[in-house]
Amino acid sequence: MVSRKNKALLLISILMLTGITAVSIYFVDKNRADVKIGFLEGDLHQLAFYVARENGFYEKENITIKGVSFANGGDVMTSFAASKRSIDMAYFGFAPALYHRFNNPAANITVLAGVNVNGSALIVKNDSSIQTGADLEGLKIAVPARHNMQDFILSMILNNSGLTYGDIDLEVGTTPSDMVIKLQGGSIDGYVAWEPHCIKGTINDVGKYLYKSSDVWANHPCCIIATHNEFLENNASIVNSVLKVHKQATDWILKNWDAAKAIAMDKMNLSEIQASIAMANIGYVYDMDLAQMELFVEKLVKLNPGISMDSENIPAGLNASTFIDWFVDPSYIEAL
Repeated sequence: MVSRKNKALLLISILMLTGITAVSIYFVDKNRADVKIGFLEGDLHQLAFYVARENGFYEKENITIKGVSFANGGDVMTSFAASKRSIDMAYFGFAPALYHRFNNPAANITVLAGVNVNGSALIVKNDSSIQTGADLEGLKIAVPARHNMQDFILSMILNNSGLTYGDIDLEVGTTPSDMVIKLQGGSIDGYVAWEPHCIKGTINDVGKYLYKSSDVWANHPCCIIATHNEFLENNASIVNSVLKVHKQATDWILKNWDAAKAIAMDKMNLSEIQASIAMANIGYVYDMDLAQMELFVEKLVKLNPGISMDSENIPAGLNASTFIDWFVDPSYIEAL
């Protein structure tokens, strides 16, 4: 007997094949999510996603979602490129979106909305000998992953200081929460992470902000919302609803700063002063600055040898501007 609580539809098909009756039973779950949305766990950049869920904005749009958490943006892109995708849309960084689109022919996504500008930082041990980027030489610095936003920020800091990755001891693959622990324990000298893990590194004056990412590049693009092209083609109305919720949640944050801060404190285990400092380091947006995105591509191609405008995974003959025209579609968010 099928329980009503399961809210599933029972379909029975009876096929007569050579005198044998075959019975096939299918359960179609009416509660299946309309859209699976990836996000980075504990990332204050993506506060709009937390706000939308907390305030019931998705339900008000009559869509059901499933949130799928990831450790970093590279993992998000790996999921997008998989033959069996675990997500349809995602909040994650523009840098890994670019890197994987240039390097993986299966990474068929389109960027549809902005999420934030700024919001990362290089945190170093609170040592008077570390005052500028040049002082990083020989130090052990951690990033969550290669080719993500924080890796890009570190490459710009090093480049501006006359250094390269060969001049530091780079640790890759440590989660931001573990970076905080490692800095406190003295096993690393610094790290680049997203908020609120930057402010958490300053607890008990163990660490200090050496550079906020906005010091390196003011109002740089950071997190975005993207969708797989197949999902966009077949579910444009759902995509529009998700973007409408994102815009609503972002506007709510900007108009209800203290209430949004309370959600951040609750979801990310922050004190009021920590949440205030971390949120002040982030610009919450939904529109996209295409000129800044074009500049982003130019900088990334210059600093990352793994990215080339001659990549066989993008249309031939593109430059930074025409690549953005191909990869980014602002029409959906602009129409809301």
